[in-house]
Amino acid sequence: MNDLNSLAALQARVYQFLESQDEATLRAIISGTAKLGVVIVGDASPAAAASHQRPPIASRAQPVVSDVQPQRDPALVAQELLGLPLERRRSYLSATTLTVSELREVAKRLGLRRYSKLAKATLVEAMASHGNLTTGVIADQPRPPASSPGRSKASAPSIEPAQPNTSAAQIASRLREIDTEDEGAAYIRAQRLDRATLVAVATELHLTRVDRLSRTELEKRVLKQAIGARRRFAGLRKW
Repeated sequence: MNDLNSLAALQARVYQFLESQDEATLRAIISGTAKLGVVIVGDASPAAAASHQRPPIASRAQPVVSDVQPQRDPALVAQELLGLPLERRRSYLSATTLTVSELREVAKRLGLRRYSKLAKATLVEAMASHGNLTTGVIADQPRPPASSPGRSKASAPSIEPAQPNTSAAQIASRLREIDTEDEGAAYIRAQRLDRATLVAVATELHLTRVDRLSRTELEKRVLKQAIGARRRFAGLRKW
């Protein structure tokens, strides 16, 4: 028999052996978790005798998974996965030949989340590679806080109320420094001035005949005198 015929006969033997194995065994052989032995039939040599003393090799190669026999019950599979190291879980899950529904039941018992739409291969990978399964829970990732819609409005300038002993002269001086009448009105409201004090402020601003004015009209006259007149005067100075 020449080399070509020997190779063909060897391949035929290999194919015959592989055809008799189930899918789990073939996967175990491919991944290297199953060991195959060679027994020479009719050999009476000491080496052959020693080989016969070893544990018999079944026609179907058994996966080597840390002496743990694969289960078909999802509850038992989940329990045994908890005791396996990371590098053994994938081969163990492949050897169980569980259906997708059964694998999802295992994932549920392990506390995994968002697994209902995963394909079988992805589901096995998730259970095999997910950290320490003894915790039993995959925590949801915290969501980043949502930013408030729209542009942030510029905060209005803070106007601190005057102290109770603030004199009318100080209030008048502060009003002369404010740029707009709206800010001046906000400043006056913040002071909670009574009418007598507001009249005194008007006097400091050199206003006359204000005794009979209503409070609203009095405030307008004070703002125009302190802010409006100053702005008009500043415009004239540019000329």
